[in-house]
Amino acid sequence: MDSTTGVIIPAAGSGTRMGSGQVKQLLSLRGRPVLAHTVHRLMMLETVRYLVIPTSPELIQTTRNIASQCLREAGREKDVILDVIHGGDERMDSVKNGLLHLMGSSADVVLIHDAVRPCFPLNAVREAIRLALSNGAAILGIPASDTVKVVRDGQVVSTPERKSVWLAQTPQVFRKDILVDAYKKAEKSGFKATDDASLAEFAGYPVYMVRGSQENIKITYPSDLFFAEKWVQSHSAV
Repeated sequence: MDSTTGVIIPAAGSGTRMGSGQVKQLLSLRGRPVLAHTVHRLMMLETVRYLVIPTSPELIQTTRNIASQCLREAGREKDVILDVIHGGDERMDSVKNGLLHLMGSSADVVLIHDAVRPCFPLNAVREAIRLALSNGAAILGIPASDTVKVVRDGQVVSTPERKSVWLAQTPQVFRKDILVDAYKKAEKSGFKATDDASLAEFAGYPVYMVRGSQENIKITYPSDLFFAEKWVQSHSAV
């Protein structure tokens, strides 16, 4: 089934946990910003026709320069429309701004991906795009390897069955109409979520899980950057 994919990369976060004083997506990874590796790999997805990056106002030009160079290097500057726009205070706000930007586009599928997650498995993402187009929503994730505890006020209150617990990753992929409806319902009710799949679930849509990879890390701490260096070197991502 053919599709046209619009990508949103929310990139307005501060990344303070790295302790570097620099936003995470601009940290150097094998001599290039982390964001460059992420964009370059996303450009390997054949159905992508739109790339929207919501970021902070002071980083718009820098981000545009990075993304434009990636599109040129991938030979996709003529078939992918790039827009770098103002992000929001929260991740949900940034994604919403990106989604509004795609409203008038021909994209029927919207893929949302973390700017600092450059080590994602391409074939799993292709499967998520296929599932989202046919069934509405699909995300990458991995089964929990440790026992999970639900804790309130320092006390364990329940232990979910481990085989039913998965750890959500990105990319997360949705039919555009479903994502638009989910954001409208969340805004109307004041519902807040840490990922977009939760919004789709809240709006009553089924979300399908595609097995991702333990290597698909979100760069958060210095040790993550070290791992990503080794991964990029072995996979020749850029």
